[in-house]
Amino acid sequence: MKRIRFRSAFLTGVLVALLAAAWWYLAPTRVGGSTTYVATCVSMQPRFHSGDLALVRPAGQYRVGDIVAYHSSLLHLVVLHRIVAIRNGHYTFKGDNNNFLDPVHPTRPELIGRLWVQVRGGGFILKLIHDPMVDAVACGLLGLFLLFGADQKRRRGRRQQKGVTGPGRVGPIIMKAQRQIAEARPANFGPLFIASVLALAVCLLLAVIAFTRPPDKPTSLNTPYTQRVSFAYTAHIRPGPVYPTGTINTGDPLFLSMVRRLNLHIAYGLTTNAPASITGTEKVVLTLFGPGGWKRNFVLAPQTRFAAAHTSTDLTLDLPQLQASLAQVEKLTNSPAFGTFSAAIVPQVQIAGTVAGHPVKSSFQPALNLQFNSGQLLVSASTRSGSGGATGSAGSSQTNYAPSQSASVSTPATAPATITVLGVSPTIVLLRWIAVIGLLLSIAATIYFYLRKRSEPFVETARIQSQYGHMIVPIVGGEDLGWPPVDVPDIKALVKLAEAGQRLILHNRSNDVDTYMLNEEGTVYRYQVKPSKVVWGEWSASTAHLEEAASTIARAAAEAMPSASSATSPGPSSEGSD
Repeated sequence: MKRIRFRSAFLTGVLVALLAAAWWYLAPTRVGGSTTYVATCVSMQPRFHSGDLALVRPAGQYRVGDIVAYHSSLLHLVVLHRIVAIRNGHYTFKGDNNNFLDPVHPTRPELIGRLWVQVRGGGFILKLIHDPMVDAVACGLLGLFLLFGADQKRRRGRRQQKGVTGPGRVGPIIMKAQRQIAEARPANFGPLFIASVLALAVCLLLAVIAFTRPPDKPTSLNTPYTQRVSFAYTAHIRPGPVYPTGTINTGDPLFLSMVRRLNLHIAYGLTTNAPASITGTEKVVLTLFGPGGWKRNFVLAPQTRFAAAHTSTDLTLDLPQLQASLAQVEKLTNSPAFGTFSAAIVPQVQIAGTVAGHPVKSSFQPALNLQFNSGQLLVSASTRSGSGGATGSAGSSQTNYAPSQSASVSTPATAPATITVLGVSPTIVLLRWIAVIGLLLSIAATIYFYLRKRSEPFVETARIQSQYGHMIVPIVGGEDLGWPPVDVPDIKALVKLAEAGQRLILHNRSNDVDTYMLNEEGTVYRYQVKPSKVVWGEWSASTAHLEEAASTIARAAAEAMPSASSATSPGPSSEGSD
């Protein structure tokens, strides 16, 4: 018993130590731990791939070259990038797969921790944890486990409370001992062992399939971006019946007899969801169009450079001067009508830079069209031309005076490889995790059921007790008889001798060996059952109360039959019958 208790205490201590170590190293920060779990994306290729899991922990010092997670105040999420510079307490980060630096420079309090462990494809674990259905199933299984454990504890407590009630109740104690030993007959673990072996084979086959295939496949990541130019015009005249406020805004009709100066505002911008670093130039040109394909360009704003993804230009258009120029062209060309001429204000934008780390070079030339028609100036916006190194679509005439041009860049990337089984297409990484977890569980189950099958402690003992329990009296003590006993081949032979002499069979358990003895006129006949080793804690949990009952039975038998014992066997045989 002391050895079993020491073993139980030792295993309990080891389990507590393992749980404490797991908490110290793996507990997330949200529950008081010091480890943060981050799912990575393509910005850290080739070391990290999309869907990988990174475990980061706080460090005493951060150096250039460390991969560190920090809170991005711009993106409002956790970013895992590499430190490339440290200046005045601010850290500069850059993704290994990016051609630009991170726009924010966090300080030490904003750093979460340095990379500790990388788990390939482990990002799906975070998705499972945040899945309400998975959380509900896990809570349900935990509740069932706790209820099952509490029920088992209550049953064990009730069995222990039904122990020895006193030395005077020998008959009921014997019946309880017989019933409890019979109830200790274990379940048949053979089918469970076979099932665990089959599960192990299936998981092994799944592991072979999953680990012999690449987890990723080459693909391209399309990142769209949009260039947009917004035109706006205003004019100020004397208030009157046509323009009561004296202010003309974008979209209002323009009458040439009343409007002389037109103020134009041209705003350019590039928008994308990916990091972008853009520089470019802009020049505003006035183009006059006439019959027969004639046109002439006038520079309204010279070429200027801009170092961001947006710029703006303001200019003023003298409408009477524009009409005089068109009238002179009409007179020189002898054109039939003034209405055949038109004009366009074209901002010529050239950009270069990177979008999502991919080089971009493009041009965008939208137009604000001016059409002279019976003393009125008609204004509309369109995209005259677009070119560049990316595939895109150009917008046509728009009433919102904001023509745009969309394009995208293609970046080589990798995507999780999948395999289709019975209409389901799980990823290779998911199959690897399922195979590994399944292998661990099936190996544990196979070992457990194998040991349980090999360590069924009461198989033959329970059968003997159930058939011949009325003839068996348990004793507490050794089998030191003083001379060699006579071994019989099976319990049936011992039972025949007991029935012939109308005697009881004494049962003793020592060192995991069940010994059945019969004292027949000075000769001790013996039959021994030597089962396999008992699993940890099972014998003590099943028979602790039976040992007390056996002690009481032995004392009662010694007091009830002292004369018969001394008459049938002198000396040592008297001790063997007690």
